[in-house]
Amino acid sequence: MFEWLFWEQYSHEPYVAVARFQMRYLGKPRGEVEPKILQRADSALRRLDDHLAGREFLVGAGLTLADIALVAYTRMAADGGFSLGDYPAVEAWVGRVEAELPIRDPR
Repeated sequence: MFEWLFWEQYSHEPYVAVARFQMRYLGKPRGEVEPKILQRADSALRRLDDHLAGREFLVGAGLTLADIALVAYTRMAADGGFSLGDYPAVEAWVGRVEAELPIRDPR
């Protein structure tokens, strides 16, 4: 679980959240977001998708803090120009995590 928490802070949030912030809150079109940010965000989402293929949750058989920490920005990836439909295992996982938690849409 700790491995995923550290990964979220250094390999996921700096890219998925930054792409979201620049597009949603700064109003930048996707073409103006630094390509490295978009590439690394895609890499992070693909890493999650690969790991979640055939699994219900990130660690073990049930919801953990790792799932809760990672779902926050992952579920908002569309605001950064990413379709969760491109990451089907991630999309299904977000649905499972949301079903377990009383999450509301922050918009």
